Amino acid sequence: MNSLIKNTLKILIVGLVTTIVRIIGQLSIPAGEQTVLSPSVFAQNGTMPIVFTVYGIFAYSLIASLFLLIRNRLGGNRILQGLKYGLSCCAVWIVYLLEPLPHAAAIDRITYPLSDSLALIAMGLLLGWLLGKNNSSTIRQKTAFSVLPTLCVTSCFFAGRMIQYLLFGIYSSFDEKPLETVLWCLLTGIIISCVTTWLNLCIDNGNFVKRAIILGCLLFGVDLILFNFFMPLVFDADIPDLLLRTATDILTVTLGCLTFPTGATPSSSKKRE
Repeated sequence: MNSLIKNTLKILIVGLVTTIVRIIGQLSIPAGEQTVLSPSVFAQNGTMPIVFTVYGIFAYSLIASLFLLIRNRLGGNRILQGLKYGLSCCAVWIVYLLEPLPHAAAIDRITYPLSDSLALIAMGLLLGWLLGKNNSSTIRQKTAFSVLPTLCVTSCFFAGRMIQYLLFGIYSSFDEKPLETVLWCLLTGIIISCVTTWLNLCIDNGNFVKRAIILGCLLFGVDLILFNFFMPLVFDADIPDLLLRTATDILTVTLGCLTFPTGATPSSSKKRE
């Protein structure tokens, strides 16, 4: 119980500091101009700073807690372990921030990835320092990089996005910028597949369904949900549309993760805190 309380406090500290770094980053970047989406109710009544701070602490703390799922099988020193996790989150956030959307200003594709990356890297470094493990065992990887699962995750994500654009007509720039949107889908599918392939090596052995749920629904899915729902804090977003795109992306990535083999096996069980 004491360990649980200590870890919870550490995670909350990480969430708080990460939120502060993110707010500082937000205040340091120029605001992009857009006329497509109306400001959110929080922006209109002046409560957005408070709501953003509370949600930020919650979101970053929950993302930080997922580090506990993989820390036992991460190589390197504690700081490096946390940095690896932070960079894996960065990769997903950055590629989603590059999505061609009608409201996205050109400057936002530079400033927001930089600001979010700074916060997530800070989160990773703090996680490594506070919750990393000095694993004395070396990790023997059964599959360093599997081509088939990587292709499956990319294909499933791409197919899911095409269904959303063509069948459901989700909010996007697909009609105005079809080539750019398709290329973004391919790039995003590849980035997600690379991140999930690496994360697969850091998960304790289990059957393929359990691994797919951990990879697709937790390590990717929770991260994506919390990322996407920063948007309604700022804009008057279409919530059903946001729920549809989020759920479909998680479902398709999880289906692709069903093809992953077992990951890494420690050659020695010796560990020291």
